[in-house]
Amino acid sequence: MTDGDLTASPTDLDALARYYTTVVQGLSLQARDGTTRPDLESIITHAMTAWPTPTA
Repeated sequence: MTDGDLTASPTDLDALARYYTTVVQGLSLQARDGTTRPDLESIITHAMTAWPTPTA
């Protein structure tokens, strides 16, 4: 393991990948429908709080 690696299990990483895929798809729809950049960035900021903190 190197500094910055995620320590989650493969199952957790798969779920996390599906979660962020869903967020990105939702962002795409909202952008298409005219959501402002600041609103999209706010969504991204909140979604990133779910990202696990890397541990060494």
